[in-house]
Amino acid sequence: MSSRTFHGVGVSPGVAVGRALPWEPGSVHEPQRLRSSGSRPEDELARFAAARDRTRDELHALSARLTKSLGENYAAILEVQTLLVDDPVLIAEIERRVREDSVSLGWAIHATIGGYLARFEQIEDGYLRERGGDLRDLERRLLRLLGPERPEIPVPDGPIVVMAHALGPSDTVALARDGVVGLAADLGGPTSHTAILAHAFGLPAVVGLGDAAASVQRGETVVVDGDRGEVIVDPDPEVLDAAKARHEAWASQEAQWEGARDVPSVSKDGVEIVLRANVEFPDEAAAAMRYGARGIGLYRSEFLFVAAAPRIPDEEDHYRTYRELALRVAPHPAIIRTLDLGGEKYFHDVLGGREVNPVLGPRGLRLCLMRPELFVPQLRALLRAAAEADVRILLPLVTSLDEVIAVRKILAREGESLRQAGLPCRPGVPLGVMVETPAAAMTADHLVREADFLSIGTNDLVQYALAVDRGNPAVASLYEPFHPAVLRMVRFVIRSGRALGIPVSLCGELAAQPEMIPTLLGLGLRELSCPPRCVSGVRDAIRATDVAAATRAVEDLCAAPDSMKITP
Repeated sequence: MSSRTFHGVGVSPGVAVGRALPWEPGSVHEPQRLRSSGSRPEDELARFAAARDRTRDELHALSARLTKSLGENYAAILEVQTLLVDDPVLIAEIERRVREDSVSLGWAIHATIGGYLARFEQIEDGYLRERGGDLRDLERRLLRLLGPERPEIPVPDGPIVVMAHALGPSDTVALARDGVVGLAADLGGPTSHTAILAHAFGLPAVVGLGDAAASVQRGETVVVDGDRGEVIVDPDPEVLDAAKARHEAWASQEAQWEGARDVPSVSKDGVEIVLRANVEFPDEAAAAMRYGARGIGLYRSEFLFVAAAPRIPDEEDHYRTYRELALRVAPHPAIIRTLDLGGEKYFHDVLGGREVNPVLGPRGLRLCLMRPELFVPQLRALLRAAAEADVRILLPLVTSLDEVIAVRKILAREGESLRQAGLPCRPGVPLGVMVETPAAAMTADHLVREADFLSIGTNDLVQYALAVDRGNPAVASLYEPFHPAVLRMVRFVIRSGRALGIPVSLCGELAAQPEMIPTLLGLGLRELSCPPRCVSGVRDAIRATDVAAATRAVEDLCAAPDSMKITP
């Protein structure tokens, strides 16, 4: 067959080259609808109980393996399915179908979970939609255990790339073994449990490929490019050579990045820039420090909630994670963004209703203030972790000064509660505000009265300011960070902070783009935060920039009637 290229979403970086292993760990076919003649509902329900027992055993074994290799935080991902095995709503519906509808057990499982999956697919919020993958994983496991023993899948020689229609988190754990170098799946997204685990295991992975798995033959050569979000099957010789060269360059590039860790982030005209790292996973902190980042500028605490859902992480879960993260980067700071998931993130809440427009609904700080059972344990844990290292708190989706004042009152109340309980905590933990809405940007001169620092999130700020969904191909070309409206807002935020001596940083994707660095420094930014692997390139761009010249050039950008791009 000729070379085929499939485009998806890169969810774990790196380039892998190997032989294809099509992966079908469970039934991918619609089960028989009607019960076999002579089979009684009681017999089917007994089989169901036995399959659930075996499912628990398998999940416990995988969880133990995951705990040993990655730690308890990651093992909590499999707890989702363990809880679903005994979910009373799910079990009752399956048993009802078997008793009342005269259908087979396999069909009852498929129809019940399929109905829930359809509801998840209708949800616009990506974090929530991808939780449906745990249900899909459970369905395939149950159907496999109900069927006959499946023969062991033959494994091709050499490095292996697993190709699947859907990869569940338990599949990912089972596949993280010697010989597997990359993962590719038709379904999935960047916040799926599969993506989290692939990243943690260091396996390049691409998901959202559409229909790639069905077209791949066992043993075909496959390139998985997690950086570009591509999977190339049966590549041409020159493409294969280039992929192998990129794979080999990875290790040497890592060495180069580590070698440059002590190079100062100082512009051509002597302006020092603080360069920190954005991380989503706790294990990324070590890489950030190896590449020379001065701490963590943004830790997305959603990982804890996504990994543990449908269980809500408690205070101790939060405390252990933040303490470990902060100690890893000490003496530099670890800036923790509080929960920034939109809508209801737990199965029972989700299946009971749907957010019509979650981007404009309860999300970020407004959700946290509505749901103290989510927010208060997180704030208490942050106060405790701050007693042991430089932890700072960052509030997402702030739109008013009152919201910041409300959080300060909660911190004061919970700090006193911790002290009365004899638990060490740090009074006066620095409290920062994410500036990612036009409302926050244009009232930054008021926010700086209550905030200890500001952090500009350009990803949402550009979208809200220009009314453009950058994920919509019809309007993606209108997503223009150089638009003068965006630049003027960023400049106003920086000037508002400077007027009261409040630090302002930028942690959006623009900080990871070397070509944007002259503009950002010209606007007045002196703190940037980007992904760990971008630190070296951003540092090089800083060192190549004349800040004084960039400052003069940016004035023209801000005064322009429309977007302009210049290189100071």
